[in-house]
Amino acid sequence: MKKIFAIAIAALVLASCNMDFYKSDSMTSSQLKDNPAAAVYTTDGIYSLFKDLVAYKGESEAYPNGRNQYMRHYFQITELRSDNVTVSGVTSDPFIHPYDYADVPTEENIYYTWWMAYKMIYAANSNIDTIEPGASASTDHMLGENYFFRAIAHFHLVTLFAMPYVCGTDNPGVILHVGMDSYSSDVEIKRASVGEVYDAIVEDLKSAIKYMEGNTPRGNKSYVSADAAKALLARVYLYMEKNQECLDLCNDLMGHAPLAVTSGYDFADYPTHTYDMDETIWCVKMDVTDKLLVDHPNSSIGSMYYNSGNQGWGEHYWSDILIDLFQRYPEDKRFAAYFKMPKPTNDGKFMITFPIKTKETNSNCSSEIINGLSPKADGSFEFTYEKKKYTAVPTIVNTYTEYYVNGIDFVTGKTGASEKSRVFVRPDGGNVSKGGVRDNGGQYAIYYNTKFVGQDGQAMLTSPVFLRWGEVVLNRAEAEAKLGQDQKALDDVNIIRKRAGLPNDAMMTSANYKERGYASILDVVLDERRMELCFEGHRYFDVFRNRKKMDRRYVGFHNYGEIDYTDKRLALLIPLDEINSSHIQQNPR
Repeated sequence: MKKIFAIAIAALVLASCNMDFYKSDSMTSSQLKDNPAAAVYTTDGIYSLFKDLVAYKGESEAYPNGRNQYMRHYFQITELRSDNVTVSGVTSDPFIHPYDYADVPTEENIYYTWWMAYKMIYAANSNIDTIEPGASASTDHMLGENYFFRAIAHFHLVTLFAMPYVCGTDNPGVILHVGMDSYSSDVEIKRASVGEVYDAIVEDLKSAIKYMEGNTPRGNKSYVSADAAKALLARVYLYMEKNQECLDLCNDLMGHAPLAVTSGYDFADYPTHTYDMDETIWCVKMDVTDKLLVDHPNSSIGSMYYNSGNQGWGEHYWSDILIDLFQRYPEDKRFAAYFKMPKPTNDGKFMITFPIKTKETNSNCSSEIINGLSPKADGSFEFTYEKKKYTAVPTIVNTYTEYYVNGIDFVTGKTGASEKSRVFVRPDGGNVSKGGVRDNGGQYAIYYNTKFVGQDGQAMLTSPVFLRWGEVVLNRAEAEAKLGQDQKALDDVNIIRKRAGLPNDAMMTSANYKERGYASILDVVLDERRMELCFEGHRYFDVFRNRKKMDRRYVGFHNYGEIDYTDKRLALLIPLDEINSSHIQQNPR
């Protein structure tokens, strides 16, 4: 039976310049072989598919609001399901459903992500079938690029639409397409197991390394390289708990890492030209001529994180928990670079924000903000909420200051000596976003994230990074921690902390990590990953693949509570059209 998504292929365009293109659905493998230049066009077309606005489901053009872009959907789906981001109310944008773990199999973000990933896979299969190994160094490198693309597309699919690898390798994965023969009508359409998909990804990345190793990449950091394949394979091994294999690859990579990996770089400047900075291993290059920026600047990744006054929605904010994690160390350059309040703070005053009880029929929490507060002599804050006076008491928890109101749980409404509520004290910027009706019109402090803005002087432009050296260091640290190499793991954590500007007394040691609240070296590594890689789509996977719970007990338009790594909602629902066409198994709910 013909599969709607896996077979249908859109035009693949040369990404680097305006040029005539071939439609891959109008060229057979034999035709591609007769025209060697076609492989260049279709390979560059795969790069383009990450960022282009492509018409789908019979539309004559891309979705008119411009939000159907693969990397936009990917970064939103992955990051909004973590505990780094809070969303300030209802919206017509489909990101709201995965954010609240209530994904819809007919929504455009789910459909488009699945559909586009399989386009990339089909195009890569066509090129792998076409390019003759050993013909030249340049064609070998291009062959390696296509193995990389087939791998990363399958990797995105299996990590989004299947349960984590650690939940069992026999669980249903996704449809696996390795080679053009896999599209034959004689081949049964089925979901390969999670283990089978991961094994295929590993083999593809090994092939990518084989063909690209020692050859020169075709351009800047927007083209993949042997280092990109190794970095992705190290991540895959980490997800598979093959820690020694991950460590070996990371050591290989670090043997020739740029100096900036250890010495640091300008964090604020990084989003403005990721494509030519040493920190980047591979990014998707955007520029001012791309259709998304020209026609739909308010549909870019950065548009939901930032508002420049005349561009951007600015409705995704830093979560309170993530802010507190950074505020332990005021010297952290990462926080200073990416955390923005729209206006200066209000004359030394403070505000308190906290989650509150919402409608009985809704599991989402609402929120409250109390502005214009000054600390008392003992550091506490008095405030009035619903005509009652409360005191936010500073409490030292694992050497860090947190604030609690004793005697009440504002979320459940319970009172008593054993009840307490954590509240968050912030400089009073006087900036508040009103939420939607469903959350009782709650208030949200506006904390912008600038990791995806500012390239080429454009407020909504950046070239999003999929692989970078900071992750390699932290992949190695995690593998070392799991292999019992505690000091080496801490040394790698401190590489990241030093380049972020933290002072010597903020370095993590075997003597101080427990007093700072960590039960294990692994927990130290995971917190550093969270800070270094925040908003880049890692946190969601890092929590669950380590068999931990996602703690979302903070202000935001989401289900208040914790989510376990075994929760069936982790596997996104497969698009309904695929289910109806292929009759593959849907993910349970």
